[in-house]
Amino acid sequence: MYKLWMLASANIRKTKSVSATLVGMFIIAAFLLNAGLLVVINYGGFFNTLKEELLPADVYYMLPDALYTDEVKAYLDGNEHIPEMQENDMLLLDSKIISKGKEQSFNILFNNMDEQREISKWKFVGEHLPAEEMSVYVPDIFKAVSGYQLNDKIQLKFADKKTAAEKTLSFTVKGYTEDIFFSSSDTGFMGFYLTSDTYKKVADIINNPEYNMHVVFANLDAVDNAKTVESGIREILHLNSASLLAADVSSLFVVIDLELVEMARCMMATMISVMMVVFSMIIVIVCLLVVRFRIVNSIEEDIMKIGSLKAIGYTSRQIILSVILQFLLLAGMGSLAGIALSYPALPAVAAVFEQQSGLKWEQAFDGAISSSALFTLLLIVVLVAWMAARNLSRLSPINALRGETTARKYKRNHLPLEKAKGRLTAVLAFKSVLQSMKQNIMIGIILIAVTFAGTFGVIMFYNTTIDTKAFAEVPGMEICNAIAVLNPEQDQTQAVKTIESMETVRKVQYLDEVKIKVEGSEASAYVMEDYSKKESMLVYEGRYPRSRNEITLAGILAERLHKTIDDTVTVSFGNQEDVFKVVGLSNGSSMGGLNTSILAEDFKRLNPDFKQQALYIYLDKGTDAGGFIKKLEGRFDKKLLLGAVNFDKEMADGMASYQNIVAAMGLAMLVITLLVVVLVLYFVISSSVIRKKRELGIQKAIGFTTFQLMNQLAIGFTVPIILGAVIGSLLGAFYTNTLMSVSMKGMGVMRAGFIVNPYWVVAFGAATIIFSYLLSLLITWRIRKISAYALVTE
Repeated sequence: MYKLWMLASANIRKTKSVSATLVGMFIIAAFLLNAGLLVVINYGGFFNTLKEELLPADVYYMLPDALYTDEVKAYLDGNEHIPEMQENDMLLLDSKIISKGKEQSFNILFNNMDEQREISKWKFVGEHLPAEEMSVYVPDIFKAVSGYQLNDKIQLKFADKKTAAEKTLSFTVKGYTEDIFFSSSDTGFMGFYLTSDTYKKVADIINNPEYNMHVVFANLDAVDNAKTVESGIREILHLNSASLLAADVSSLFVVIDLELVEMARCMMATMISVMMVVFSMIIVIVCLLVVRFRIVNSIEEDIMKIGSLKAIGYTSRQIILSVILQFLLLAGMGSLAGIALSYPALPAVAAVFEQQSGLKWEQAFDGAISSSALFTLLLIVVLVAWMAARNLSRLSPINALRGETTARKYKRNHLPLEKAKGRLTAVLAFKSVLQSMKQNIMIGIILIAVTFAGTFGVIMFYNTTIDTKAFAEVPGMEICNAIAVLNPEQDQTQAVKTIESMETVRKVQYLDEVKIKVEGSEASAYVMEDYSKKESMLVYEGRYPRSRNEITLAGILAERLHKTIDDTVTVSFGNQEDVFKVVGLSNGSSMGGLNTSILAEDFKRLNPDFKQQALYIYLDKGTDAGGFIKKLEGRFDKKLLLGAVNFDKEMADGMASYQNIVAAMGLAMLVITLLVVVLVLYFVISSSVIRKKRELGIQKAIGFTTFQLMNQLAIGFTVPIILGAVIGSLLGAFYTNTLMSVSMKGMGVMRAGFIVNPYWVVAFGAATIIFSYLLSLLITWRIRKISAYALVTE
């Protein structure tokens, strides 16, 4: 074993720069692989541990006190699907809070922290201080995103509905909390915890019974029955519209189940971590190709030394094992360093995820995952090294001492110089390309892999930073600028005409969301008169409804019901039901992907009392939606205009954390792509310069300049680089949406439609080629310091 160690360490010392490059590549691969696996496996596990600790309910139902009638209470108390439940009073307030230096809207749920919860508990995160007068304990996300520290003042601005005056609630932050249902903006509501005295004082300041909410946490016999219980409550209260489109707080009815919360809080982290693992595997493949290339080259370079070793008694097995040990050591050093570096980097990754999920994830050392990552990398390296070096067993000492390998000594002259046309430097470069096909194929494959990943990063960056329309459509919503919620009990005709004629209004149209049953399962339905006027076309197969009794199903719902285009489904509302033909499949995460689209005339047959009330307003480009809403509220009576939503602001606030995460991922992939290109080219070109030193020495001796030799080598590498970059860019352009569809399927995106800007893709491919060529020149610059005599004799 000692002899093998001596051989392996001697080879490493002989090629220090090449060995260091290979170690660097394994550091990157192991870093990404370990970090990705830790997030994939442990982030979701952390949420499960949190569930075991806080015992969240399967679902919660939130209604204003005015709607929580004795009939509703009796229905819940005696419901066969609810073996356990708990009731809590809370205060709901639509507030504006300074976050990231600007005012943002939050739906705040004030909780009395002195009330004990047996279901859906909460806990402190990190350090907290004793409560004082007007103290508050806020979700940890307010520290992670907004930067609120202990003893900081946090102000909540809200409009008094009675006087229309703006009021302010001022609190002192005394700690941070985790409440599975109310700790992330993606779940709709943020839970603020107050002492009993402060809670009563806040209720007196707000002084509006409409803000008093009744929250029922319920455990069910089966999670699917959450919609059945909801349907029963809606029938009792005669509520037809979807909860989140309620015109005002007094008619609000919110139902959120644990599965939906888990998807909202963990899906982005899972998606990003899967991409990290895939990207790490690409880097691993690149490393393995380089390992194989290095072994084959080292055999050719050191063939006489190998012959000497065999001649003095080393067996083929010992020499092969020394080669395997050499690269096992390099891979081991790089992998251990990469795994070690991934742990200090995880807090930064967790902080990015925390901005979206609100989860304070702290990852300790995980021996099982890290050992698995290390073992996987080393095992693959051993297999590749063995396959590349096994031919040494067929090499006889005499042939090796003569400098002959098992390969053909003389290769066909693909490009005779006496018959070639063109500049000699270019001809020699292309001749080198034809004579080093295996090397060039390897470089081409590596460039395909890394430019594919880089193109993916460019496309993600473009969609989250430059043109965000496709990214905004991921949740499956119609994108407009503002929504006016009109009173369905009053005549809206004149109001709609007035709004349509207002300055800066481009168009208006109704789009309501209602609850229905499809094949007996609860689902939401978008209701529209004419889907051809829709601006966010989310159908990925088929079309939207055009004729009577046609329906478009979200992809997740269609899969669950085992339905496809041209199948029929039974749609019901209350006691009314009808058969609809499936004409399209759409993307969308509304109601966990259980959503549909039907025509208004069809729903009116199922529910004759239905009247449209959500008017989507599209403004001219550049119009301030907030200013328009103020004009709208000033023009119409509150009895007619029940509410207005600044959709632009809601969308911008909701997308911000997702955009930051995906954009950061895209930039990271670009940086890593360029770094890998640098390492690979340095590795390959350095090896080529060493292998061709005699040839280069002869050329320099007969009059070739250093720059001509540099160009000759650089052009020779540029040919496979161009092919690899072009193919990789095309694959990235064509398959990015496919990859995103797989990773975002759980979010309801069955077929992603991110914008692939051809100019950006071409620019990235061209930049990669130019960068690689200039880098090749830079690496071959070392030739200038070596004399012709040295190149021939060394």
